[in-house]
Amino acid sequence: MTAGLRHLGSRRYRTRLKQRTGLLQTAALVDLFFLLLFFILVASSVVRISGIKVNLPQAEVPQAADLGRAIVSVTAPDTPGGQCKIYYRDRLMKDENQFRNELLASKSEKVLVIRADQAISAGTLSRIMAIAEAAEMSSFIAVQPLEAGRERRFD
Repeated sequence: MTAGLRHLGSRRYRTRLKQRTGLLQTAALVDLFFLLLFFILVASSVVRISGIKVNLPQAEVPQAADLGRAIVSVTAPDTPGGQCKIYYRDRLMKDENQFRNELLASKSEKVLVIRADQAISAGTLSRIMAIAEAAEMSSFIAVQPLEAGRERRFD
């Protein structure tokens, strides 16, 4: 009787299931690939805007534009009748000629975003836009969207 019990305890059961390793590993890698792709796409849409304090004018904007990478910030003069400060890539330019040389040297950029204080004259803005045109760049002026309560429409 003890021999029969010993025989029952040593019995092995075989399953008919077979392990599939290739498909599960591939599915995990595909999931990981799409997660990485998602985070890269989200991170690439975040654009670092320069830290120069500029009081942007307000305007009605239909949609937010992609800022690109070349940003120039123009601040109001410290004293009335003084010179405006031009910052290109967060570096202070000593004058418009240095700014022109910097733009002409950077051939990889095709779009220039101008972050100009609302107190800047139209003449200064037109000179900066002319410098961008000479460097074969498209130029855009950054504005703030209108506040909901202050929106004006001319119909």
